[in-house]
Amino acid sequence: MLSGPFDPDDLPGTLTRLYFRVSVPLVALVTAASMYAASGELNPVAVAFLGLLLLTATAHAAVPRAWDWPLRLTFAGLLIVFAVILALFREALGVTAHAVPQGINIVLLLTPLTVVVWSMLFADHPRVGFVLSLSLALAVAVLVERWSAVSPALLGSGTAPLLLAVCLIAQLFGSAVMGLQRRVQLGERQVRLDPLTGLLNRRAFEEVLSAPGPHGVLAVVDVDHFKQVNDQHGHEVGDRVLRVVADVLQQTVDGAGEVYRWGGEEFVVWLPGSSIVAASSLFEGVRREVAGRARVGRRNVTISIGLSESGADQPPQHAFPRADTALRAAKTGGRDQIRAASASWPSA
Repeated sequence: MLSGPFDPDDLPGTLTRLYFRVSVPLVALVTAASMYAASGELNPVAVAFLGLLLLTATAHAAVPRAWDWPLRLTFAGLLIVFAVILALFREALGVTAHAVPQGINIVLLLTPLTVVVWSMLFADHPRVGFVLSLSLALAVAVLVERWSAVSPALLGSGTAPLLLAVCLIAQLFGSAVMGLQRRVQLGERQVRLDPLTGLLNRRAFEEVLSAPGPHGVLAVVDVDHFKQVNDQHGHEVGDRVLRVVADVLQQTVDGAGEVYRWGGEEFVVWLPGSSIVAASSLFEGVRREVAGRARVGRRNVTISIGLSESGADQPPQHAFPRADTALRAAKTGGRDQIRAASASWPSA
């Protein structure tokens, strides 16, 4: 089953797990029960269909997450091929006229639902999802048209076109929902981003790092004499300096942690799993790189850095006051240097 908090950035993955681990087995169970109740037996085609559903659900639970996309494509393709084969070779497959009404009822119910689900399941590749949904709808429409000829009194002649129309509406509805979700997600991201540097902002820092986390190091970075830069050279130059510092921090951290713009000329960096020694080495490189890349007038821009360790199962945010104190010590000690706070934190 599903576990862990919902991550809106991993919506396709979340929907994939829900689809294969819950929806597909449930559809298989309900379909089997419905067919057996109607005829007292399961014909080979029904067994093959149920086997496809259960095999795919089992495969999804067993394969690594990296296989989600190939598995989605494979399952959708097999389902479409299965519908085409049923439409063209009903008699050869042993589907009797007695089983046709029940089969039509099932596909009429499941196809629009599947189209809606696929529009969400393929949210990360919407064009692929649209083509697959359209292909499934066309295949099932052909199936309904050919099978209904066996029992003309069961369905009217307009059933297949009506099914296509319903599937198109379902596709548009699903796409609209996913489009709205993407816009909401984009808005949430923008609220948490600093527009000048593109880094996460203070709000994101407080939301993410207020929860208990692993042992690591929190760093507070401050641009030395930044007010003088703004006063003497203008805010455009100051903004350029901030972007250079942000770029250096982002490039140096490079997946080992997260960089935030705290406000003004201050940045915060969280390095989970790091130590004071390792962080000091990393930020020494940052300090030199900033001095080499950022120059205002005849003076190289320098930064001061305060470090503090955060204990395991402690909110990293709690290390901020100690890192800020270490930063002030670096500033009063002459700037352009790194200072580390004492390795102490509240008990859990």
